[in-house]
Amino acid sequence: MYPMSTYELNIHAIPMLLMGIVTLGLGILVCRSNRQSAAHRHFLVLCGSIALWLIATSIGLCATTPDQALVWYKLDNVGVMYISVAFYAFSAEFLQFRRRRSIWLGYGLSTLLSATVLLSQDFVVGVRQYWWGYFPQWGAASAPFFVVFFAYMATAFTDYLRAFRTATTPIRRQQIKFVLSAFVIAYLGSVDFFPALGYDLYPFGYIPIFLLTVVVTTAILRYRLLDAAPFVSVSATYLPVIPFALLLIFLAPALGNLEPAAFAGILVLMTVAFTILYAAFQPRLQTALNKALFPSRYDAYNTLTRFSHAMVMNLDLVNLQTEIVHTLQTVMGIEKISLFLFEKEQGRYGLKVSHGIDKDKAKAVQITSHEPFIDFLLKHDRPIVKEEFQRGLGGQEDTDASTLIETLTTMDAEVCIPLTNKTRLIGFVNLGHKPALEIYTQDDLDLLGSLADNAAIALDNATLYDDWKRSQLLIRRADRLRSLETIAGGFAHEVRNPLTSIKTFIQLVPTRRDDPEFLDGFGSVVADDLARIERLIEEILDYARYMKPKFSLESINEIVTSCLHFMDVKASSLGVVIEKQLAEELSSIMVDRQQIKQVLMNLALNAIDAMKANGGRLTVVTRQLTGTDGTRWIQIEVSDSGCGIAPEDLPHIFDPFFTTKHESTEHVGTGLGLSIVHQIIQEHAGRVEARSVVGQGTTFILTLPEKTAQDSAPAPASPIRQGTLIPFPTIASLLQRPTGTEGP
Repeated sequence: MYPMSTYELNIHAIPMLLMGIVTLGLGILVCRSNRQSAAHRHFLVLCGSIALWLIATSIGLCATTPDQALVWYKLDNVGVMYISVAFYAFSAEFLQFRRRRSIWLGYGLSTLLSATVLLSQDFVVGVRQYWWGYFPQWGAASAPFFVVFFAYMATAFTDYLRAFRTATTPIRRQQIKFVLSAFVIAYLGSVDFFPALGYDLYPFGYIPIFLLTVVVTTAILRYRLLDAAPFVSVSATYLPVIPFALLLIFLAPALGNLEPAAFAGILVLMTVAFTILYAAFQPRLQTALNKALFPSRYDAYNTLTRFSHAMVMNLDLVNLQTEIVHTLQTVMGIEKISLFLFEKEQGRYGLKVSHGIDKDKAKAVQITSHEPFIDFLLKHDRPIVKEEFQRGLGGQEDTDASTLIETLTTMDAEVCIPLTNKTRLIGFVNLGHKPALEIYTQDDLDLLGSLADNAAIALDNATLYDDWKRSQLLIRRADRLRSLETIAGGFAHEVRNPLTSIKTFIQLVPTRRDDPEFLDGFGSVVADDLARIERLIEEILDYARYMKPKFSLESINEIVTSCLHFMDVKASSLGVVIEKQLAEELSSIMVDRQQIKQVLMNLALNAIDAMKANGGRLTVVTRQLTGTDGTRWIQIEVSDSGCGIAPEDLPHIFDPFFTTKHESTEHVGTGLGLSIVHQIIQEHAGRVEARSVVGQGTTFILTLPEKTAQDSAPAPASPIRQGTLIPFPTIASLLQRPTGTEGP
């Protein structure tokens, strides 16, 4: 060997040296991952051959004399002799073809060729100086090498094509396609044969050969990530490095006359400046390349990302489940999808929504919360791929893997995505094959994992909201039962006096049947008492009966006019003047016409009754309002100039059986009218409030949402005083609220 002082740094040698070292490291890494694998061992031989070629070439480029360069280039050609055979051997084992004889024959031929390179002067006949440095020149003895090289490479290429056509699983197809693509690119490495044969062509073959080793390393160590799209996209972002490297190459001769310190300083400054600019623009470049090279994938990812963020606002559980399955099927083109959620009552996970699978078969799947499959999903909290377990890549014991595979097969699932919120597995999504047996890439699984996180939160919120609505219904039922308990006591109290008079009348009739004054006077009292009992029973039935509104598009002004028309005669007889102030061009809204008429009739009769002693004015006003949040409402105001309601009574006027009418007349109040008013307005998702001043009168204000379509008919509101809409509460706090006097 020659002393280091006889070598000069050649900038063209640096990338070769670095790539040679990295290639050797990749080979060792792959071999250490599975020493028992013949494919891994052959790959180490391949990487070692490439590393020997690149490292020896880089040193030969730094040589200052032809004799120095010739020594290193003979060593470099020893590595070249083994590259094609090592790649063929790796491919045969990787594709699981039995080729032991041809493999060992190839290694024997490579060894013979290597000996020829080292011992004969007819293979490497010398070196020639090109503009990038010294490079070997091959003679006639190199002809057998080309025969061996192209024969083994062509056979390997044919093997990959055959294996790709017969592959039946996504991961296997993607493995072969990925390595085959890299194999085709690596053929560009043959360009280095041209300068060895005397052509003035720069030997850039180390670049595609290095790419081959990187790709195959990825194929071996990270099966699930084998997708050309992200690899190409990420690789393309490094394209600016190539012109920067070429710039350094062309500037090197011009800067060669500078002092070493100045030369090094300029290189450092240029590298730092390039690194800063590249770091700033790399994310934008990555996005632009993804959009340009893979537009469908880019659009699909964007759609799923937007849906992932939007679905957390959906509290409709059934609609949310359907949207999740529909979006995945539409965006990713997956034909078999199923969504399972935990059913607390049964203590198992049941099918909720599916697409493209046998529903009867899927519904027959019974997975309890304590099965190994559920424990695995909860423990790992990541998407699982069935083929990884089938090929022994899941890192599980054989018994555990077989259980997981059996469960996934039963559900027609190739990929299972757990839906975990905190420490609870609320469900999971099963996905079938992608179109054309495409692989689920790591980017796909990462995106699906992120979607699953948001879906778990959204489904959990929707489930809680569904539970809350059921709790509201139970609370309203409990409140109604509590009210009916009060009604029962009030009914007994109200009926006792009329029954006493009726009983007395029945007892006296036999002895006083000939007394016309008795019969006329007492008979009139009994008739009034019977009418009172009948009216009381009717109002109790109206109150107790669940009155679900039957919505239709109605004009509020027309309903008001119709009600007041029936009131005119009675109002006039009592000296009450009716005044209407109806807003023009008031929109028709979705209401139950009969129930709103019942409300207005009830309020109007109460108002007239409050003014019967001295007469007065009954005023009905309609208006349209717009809330601060943009919501539109229609308001009905019913006011009178009667005696008013005492301040201490005002908070209780909507309670069942609370009344301020205690006169013993036909029109004595039962205390249920305003409770029914409150119930009806609540069923219309509206609000009702009362304002009153003793001696001046009372005003009732009804506020109804302006809904103009059947599909937007107001949902029944919760039973809160004066119809206020409540925010989403916790179930516990909801159950702690008093309900006894909140109305129906």
